[in-house]
Amino acid sequence: MSSRLRERIVLITAAFVFVIGSALLIELLLSVRTGEAFGHTQRGHLVGWLGLAITLLVFLYPITKRTGPKPGWPKGWFRVHMVAGIFGPIVILVHSGAHFHALVPVLALAAMGLVVMSGIVGQGIHYLALRGLHAQERELVAQGLSPEEIDSRLHGLAAQEEAFRVWQCLHAPLTITFLALTLLHVGGALFFGGW
Repeated sequence: MSSRLRERIVLITAAFVFVIGSALLIELLLSVRTGEAFGHTQRGHLVGWLGLAITLLVFLYPITKRTGPKPGWPKGWFRVHMVAGIFGPIVILVHSGAHFHALVPVLALAAMGLVVMSGIVGQGIHYLALRGLHAQERELVAQGLSPEEIDSRLHGLAAQEEAFRVWQCLHAPLTITFLALTLLHVGGALFFGGW
């Protein structure tokens, strides 16, 4: 492992720990102020809904990706996907805090954490794959191949990127699991807590 990659992993891990710690501290301070778990207050519920709304923005990227290229696509929507995929869960973590009194919300929170981590790993795999493709492109240009031949070979290499395909096979089911558990949590909260 290169030192640059190791530095990135350490930086991401430190940021991850700092953000989770900060969200839990904010929730703790809000809970102490009211004397009950923040997530059970009206404001806590609003924060949960806000976190869910932000998190649902991540689906704009795959939807627009499947409906065809548009101005600003795919980079603009991918940025929305990444930002919403980080900030939505942070807001949800402020909503939930470290309260583990019900199974479905705990499972939803765990699934959300796995989706976020797999998204970060996927971004890293994507970065490494692009770096490899650019190196391959430079090599093919140096060999004097035509732009069409280079595109053809690079497209074939990109389609065969095994690590990225394996990652997609993990990230999608984790996301579906998170959505199902979130729907169960929201449905249960509305049923038992009332409208």
